[in-house]
Amino acid sequence: MKGIEKKLDDAWSTLVKLEAGGKCEYCGSASPLNSHHVYSRSKLSTRWEIVNGVCLCVGHHTFSSGFSAHKTPTEFTEWIKEKRGDAWYSELRLKAHQTVKLHKHEKEELLKSLKEKIQQYDKN
Repeated sequence: MKGIEKKLDDAWSTLVKLEAGGKCEYCGSASPLNSHHVYSRSKLSTRWEIVNGVCLCVGHHTFSSGFSAHKTPTEFTEWIKEKRGDAWYSELRLKAHQTVKLHKHEKEELLKSLKEKIQQYDKN
């Protein structure tokens, strides 16, 4: 299972960056970029949901003490809720707290779907 989960993680990360236009959603920097999970990767119900991802430069992901998804999580949560809206956050929160067990064939279908979305960006 680890192989498909790694492929899913990579596809998810790529798609989060593509959806953000290849820029940090906080400051607009183009590199280097990370894809951050709003709700932890441990929550399988949202782990590979694109709406659970935010593209951040490495500073705003982990390193900056002024604003960082990991070092200032309260500020990050307030910012993302303001950026995407309370309805988005409430819906994501409900989904994140659901219990989900994905079988191999479901993971394979999800990977296929993520790859198709990535290909759509490649075509444009």
